[in-house]
Amino acid sequence: MGLRYGVGVEALTDLSSLAGLAFLVYGWIIVALIPLAVAALAMLMARFTVISALKKML
Repeated sequence: MGLRYGVGVEALTDLSSLAGLAFLVYGWIIVALIPLAVAALAMLMARFTVISALKKML
């Protein structure tokens, strides 16, 4: 299994080609907000479930 199309070790270790994949500031904000939104939704659903179960018991 050799390297094809003139791709050498220099090209494989060159990290400057990954610079286009970096998140901008708003990308990091979105990445941070997604787990917070999921946690808030889970908390609301748990609260709704518990209150609904308590209403059925009473």
